Amino acid sequence: MARKRNGLKAGVSVVLAAGMLAACSQAPATTTQSPPASTPAPETPAPTAPAQEKKEEAKPVTLAVEAEPISLDPQNVTDGNSITVQRPMYEGLFAFDDKMQPVPVLATGYEFSQDATSVTFTLREGVTFHDGSPFNADVVKANLDFVRDEKNGLARRSFFSFIKEVVVKDPTHVTVVATAPNSAMLSYLAHPSASFKSLESIKKKQADASYNLDRNPVGTGPYKFVEWKDNQYVKYEPNPNYWNKEKLPKLANIIYKPVTEASTRINMLKAGETDIITKLPTQAAKEISQDSNYNVFTAPSLNVYYVGLNLKEKKYQDKKVRQALNYAINKDELIASVVDGYAKVADSAIAPGTFGYSQQKVYEYNPDLAKKMLAEGGFKDGFTATLWTRNTSEFIAIAENVAIQLGKVGIKAKVQAYESGTLFDMLDHNKGTDMWIGRWSPGTGEVDYGIRPNFHTKSFAPDNNNSGFYSNKEVDTLLDEALATANKEESLKKYADVQKIIYDDAPWVFLHVPDNVVAKAKDVNDVNVLPSDTVIVNNAVKN
Repeated sequence: MARKRNGLKAGVSVVLAAGMLAACSQAPATTTQSPPASTPAPETPAPTAPAQEKKEEAKPVTLAVEAEPISLDPQNVTDGNSITVQRPMYEGLFAFDDKMQPVPVLATGYEFSQDATSVTFTLREGVTFHDGSPFNADVVKANLDFVRDEKNGLARRSFFSFIKEVVVKDPTHVTVVATAPNSAMLSYLAHPSASFKSLESIKKKQADASYNLDRNPVGTGPYKFVEWKDNQYVKYEPNPNYWNKEKLPKLANIIYKPVTEASTRINMLKAGETDIITKLPTQAAKEISQDSNYNVFTAPSLNVYYVGLNLKEKKYQDKKVRQALNYAINKDELIASVVDGYAKVADSAIAPGTFGYSQQKVYEYNPDLAKKMLAEGGFKDGFTATLWTRNTSEFIAIAENVAIQLGKVGIKAKVQAYESGTLFDMLDHNKGTDMWIGRWSPGTGEVDYGIRPNFHTKSFAPDNNNSGFYSNKEVDTLLDEALATANKEESLKKYADVQKIIYDDAPWVFLHVPDNVVAKAKDVNDVNVLPSDTVIVNNAVKN
């Protein structure tokens, strides 16, 4: 995120870990209706002859992902899996490169105001959406106004709460005005949720409330939507009118298959039923990497795994109890046994690769101290708890390990696994929330979005990710001051103070920062894996 060019440049001033899988090598949506079992693509212009010839020569690529996407509307999802599935279709003013640096896409330039309260973008000309409608300043305004409108109920509404208004100057110039000086605007507008739907699709929704934007995606990207068959696949085909002639689509089509069970994804790769698998189980990484038919990429991610706590529950309101839970978990043992060493202990609420990260003193494993602090907090004999988790192999393994370790200090935690969309909905609406296994990655690559959605009082669910209802006035003040501070050093100091307070307050049980582990067939090249955990195949080619 950036304020003026001499201000805070999160995601620009720091090089983050990323990788490129080349020849030798990288909170929840709401819907208003039940989607149909199979949704056809909206009408699009007929492909030109040259594009058709390229399509016939190209080969398809299939990705096995960990879950079905929640939505194909970029403004209506908060999970990384859905973002991965959406990426071939959508573009925004900026995007992140493999070092999480904002680079221009549908904008060709920008200029901040002197007080960093607004930024004016120059837009790329000659871009059309998959439905043939033009991209221009009216589209930018319509999208940003639509996502911020509370009555539309989009999951990313609060993400854009920094915007006061969007002003169209002419078809190729638009100004985004912030509610206050903002050192993060550029990175926020490079986030995938700042990608644009066509104005025509927004108009359809405004005219007919039953029109399902989740199932009718229309972007400007290199691939366009074909079909979504529930629990089977999401399919895209090349966009024959793609504006970027240097990065024309090279695949016949892209198919995303939701495969919850990790072992099944591995078997599919070995059987040639998929070309790429996301979230490769760490126990299989060594075996797969030794097979010359495949490439495996590993590098530190921006994810932090944690145990969330509902602070509305009386048992979690004493800080001593929350700190006791942190001392009760042997994070090194969890990392060794569950993720085979492909992680490091979380020593802040954000990962080390996040711009603005400040290291804290780790809660070292100490079950005796944990029991003592539980007793001081009024729970000498421990207590019972419900531990929610996603129904994937890794999440269940983490939850079961945590439950066993908590049991050693007298806390009887019952693990309950749910499909991710169901879990997010339960957390959003506090449907019996107690403990849960969470995973957070700041898609902007910087500290403000790493912390604000989870710990600011204004980020309480369902508007944002603070499903534990943590509230600390000092944290709120420091976060707001840091975002509005023009001096980079002063801003980073405030963010460092915030991390110290949060780690001491222990609203989470801080677990680990995992590595990204992705595998692909050796004949698929130019697959990009961002530190934010997004797998991008927009420029991929299959030999």
